[in-house]
Amino acid sequence: MRKIASFIQAHLTLRVFLPLLAAALATTWYGLFWSVDHFSGLSGGLGFLDMQPWLTADELFTQIRSYPEEAVEFYLGWSAFDYAWPFITFTTMLFISAWLLHFVPAAWQTWFPWMVAAACMTVLMDWAENAGFSLLVMTPSQERLWLAQFTLFLHAMKLLFNLLFNLGFWLLLATSIISRIKSRLAT
Repeated sequence: MRKIASFIQAHLTLRVFLPLLAAALATTWYGLFWSVDHFSGLSGGLGFLDMQPWLTADELFTQIRSYPEEAVEFYLGWSAFDYAWPFITFTTMLFISAWLLHFVPAAWQTWFPWMVAAACMTVLMDWAENAGFSLLVMTPSQERLWLAQFTLFLHAMKLLFNLLFNLGFWLLLATSIISRIKSRLAT
């Protein structure tokens, strides 16, 4: 993780960051707004499986059995998109975090590899979760309880690592703001 953290810090330029930010904003808009509404319309008001934090195996099977063919096709296409979305988003957030490190005490540098690890684990769990949900959606008649439970475990781990990353990010952001205010008041 230190190598990835060093790589990000070495490539922290606007030429790299601005296209990443544009891609992150575009994929987030598509991933959270238009596609969510479209899928809800296709599925009779349901949401994407990986956007339901308290989903149980029984609820999962009930939902995927109710999907019409158009909803299944859209879900599988969206799942393919969902491999790029978290990668782009977390890479962008890591670049923002690396930039914020310029405004905080040097001791924060030791925490950056942990933020990289939390981001990487979130993305890996998301990818694995996508594969599990896709397999379940493609074969709704084969109610493989073990796969549903494992996929829901991956889903929970994604949410946990996402929470850890977000806590680190918001602490870093708050610390950088406070540091900047203190330095302005000191001058």
